[in-house]
Amino acid sequence: MQATNTLVCNTQSLPRVQIDSLIYEKSINYDMTQLELLTLYHDALLTKRNDSIQIFKKLALLNAELEQPDDAYVFTKKYINNTLDFSILNNGAYESIEDSNQYKKLKKKYIANFNWLSFLYLYVALIGFFFSVTINFTKKSNKFSKLFISCFVGAHSLFILEFVLYITNYRYNFPHTYRISSLVALLFGPLLYFYFRSVTRTYKFKIVHLFHVLPTIALLIFLFPMYQASSAEKVKMMLDIHADKITFDSVIFISKVISLSIYTVLIGILLFHKKKGNSIGNIPKYEAKWKKNIYRIHIIYVISYLFYGFSVFDVLGSVYMYYIQVLVMSIMVIYIAYMAYVQPDIFKNQFIPLRDQLFSEKYQKSGLTDALSKELKENLIKLLVEEKVYKENNINLERLSQKLNTTRHNASQIINEHFEMNFFELINKFRIKEATRILIEDVHGSLNIIDVAYEVGYNNKVTFNKAFKKETSLTPSEFIHSQNKVKAK
Repeated sequence: MQATNTLVCNTQSLPRVQIDSLIYEKSINYDMTQLELLTLYHDALLTKRNDSIQIFKKLALLNAELEQPDDAYVFTKKYINNTLDFSILNNGAYESIEDSNQYKKLKKKYIANFNWLSFLYLYVALIGFFFSVTINFTKKSNKFSKLFISCFVGAHSLFILEFVLYITNYRYNFPHTYRISSLVALLFGPLLYFYFRSVTRTYKFKIVHLFHVLPTIALLIFLFPMYQASSAEKVKMMLDIHADKITFDSVIFISKVISLSIYTVLIGILLFHKKKGNSIGNIPKYEAKWKKNIYRIHIIYVISYLFYGFSVFDVLGSVYMYYIQVLVMSIMVIYIAYMAYVQPDIFKNQFIPLRDQLFSEKYQKSGLTDALSKELKENLIKLLVEEKVYKENNINLERLSQKLNTTRHNASQIINEHFEMNFFELINKFRIKEATRILIEDVHGSLNIIDVAYEVGYNNKVTFNKAFKKETSLTPSEFIHSQNKVKAK
């Protein structure tokens, strides 16, 4: 008993040592094996014995067996931080405290796990990578716009993938993936900015534009020691016990905030400056909406990233801001991929050359005579009303111009001049008009909405519902319900 009291007295001055509670609360002074272990630990601290790390492990397991989760948590972290050995948590000794909050914290921090949220984000990342590759195989597109938008989505997907490794703890299994997304941290802004520039009518890529990559090169040079570090050093950074981690994180955050802020302003000027011939006010509505939505999502991401940085450095916010910024990035990836599926022509940049629009709002210099214009209009009406070409699910401006035996330019002009809408709006109007006729005539209600969608030329129900509501202010289901009420009367 005297030896025990002496041990307690000598260890009270040692920082973060939880021996008192073990001796008094569990009466382990009667168990000489456990007391011996505590004595060894005490001696190891005083003499700095080489096996003191193993004492951390033994004491962690002992605390777990004695149902001391607080002490088990402390010594387990000490052992892992010194050895980077996460397998200790597989020891059966932790079964005694597996329901405790301390063990759950250890499990969440160190043990690999995969849940539905992880799967969802991984799925989004894979969609992004798939888009980044396939968009470059589309035809009749500006090669620079394809390159910029694919790299922009790819950068987001890389960040999301790293986030998946983070929340599942698989990053410990692949330490060289640490901060892999920082390779493109300063490219988010430039890529989006040059994408918007590349889809304008006057843009030409110049070698001088490569200067926008210089900040990225400077950052990579600064981060080179981090990337060339060993696996063990990178794991220590993941565990927040590496001396240089805070420096790397601070530089990445500050430089990325500056870059995002600058390019957000530049993009805003590019899109909304009225003196520019390529501003949003001078392009088709559907294209303007697309650009505005991308820009809005980007702004939300910039704000969420700013709050995320504040939360990481304990200035403001919450750790959940990390999740919010990744959610915004996922929305960006899904939105772009979705638009590529439902409205692929957005990525084809099928613009009328600027020289053909000068001094004429309605293509007065196109060479299309009044007689030919009238003839093409009548032929177009015949194709729409009698042949119902809009029912073809692969109809596009190119195919329509072939049926009219004219050029794409002339077909576009006829639609704009005589119908005051673009090709997509015209096709959707006729499709929805046909759909409403079918639904009204379906007195027995035997048709499914998807069948009607296929019948009038749509490839999927989502696009049909969206177009239907835009044209009628009702969803197909609401329209059917309203018709049933009329019939009931």
